[in-house]
Amino acid sequence: MAENLMKTKPDSALTILENIPVTNIKGKEIAARYALLKSMALDKNYIDTTTFDVLQPAIDYYLKKGSPDEKLRTYYYQGRIYQNQGDDDSAMQSFLNGRDLKQVVTDSLLLAHTLVAQGTLYLKQYKINEFVQNNIEAARLYDAIGKGIFEIKSYTNALDGYVMLNNQSPADSLLSICIPLVQKNPDGKVYLFPSLLSYTIEFCSPDDLKTFLDKYQDLELSKDETMNFARGYSKIGEQDKALNILAEISPAAFTMDSLKYASVKFNILDEQGKYKEALHSYKEFSAMLERYQSELIFQRTPMIF
Repeated sequence: MAENLMKTKPDSALTILENIPVTNIKGKEIAARYALLKSMALDKNYIDTTTFDVLQPAIDYYLKKGSPDEKLRTYYYQGRIYQNQGDDDSAMQSFLNGRDLKQVVTDSLLLAHTLVAQGTLYLKQYKINEFVQNNIEAARLYDAIGKGIFEIKSYTNALDGYVMLNNQSPADSLLSICIPLVQKNPDGKVYLFPSLLSYTIEFCSPDDLKTFLDKYQDLELSKDETMNFARGYSKIGEQDKALNILAEISPAAFTMDSLKYASVKFNILDEQGKYKEALHSYKEFSAMLERYQSELIFQRTPMIF
């Protein structure tokens, strides 16, 4: 019952699992199945766990005796727990182990989720090409099983990657895929808009960029979108407006958001000729970047800077 409800009613699935008496969970195989199902239910209910107390019986049993799908699911949730712990290196290894099973598994949805999760780690390591390729591969899997929203999200992730690489030709190709997909599935606009914003800032003319920014400036924006709007107005020379937009947010310290915020602010102040303030902002950015890169160095997974 819990397994059948997992996709549509994960809260009910978790309730069913938690109401099973411990005395009914007998034997290593039953304990492994219970452990995996409960780990799935916790994840689908957005309950992040940082210990292996629940999943461990599945790790002990399925990684030795499980089917390919059972192994993939175990590796995926093992990786998710490592991510919650902040242990990106171990998370990457778990996702790599899961990906190695792609020729023999039947659970295409979880394989795609694994590729996306691995892609987020590549992005943190500045491995943008790998981030792009993982998301394109995931998008094709999502398409094959009819998961349109996930497909759009993965394609727009890849589009963001090509924008970061300043590679317009493949970015144009992905944009030509994403726009019709969103026309068929309007819920995907939430993923396409920030990617389209970044694309417009990077590749479009000043006039087209201004038209885009003025058209959408009154939307309710995320922190990242707000910073991109500020960056866009700075690029077309409207520095005061850019700085006013940036003043609307205050990212938490030592995060990717705070890195981007300091970088955008430095460029705006520099363009305004406020060199003393620009220097202070640049020093903040440099200190945060050094700390972020130092943390990455302690991860054992090879990195590209």
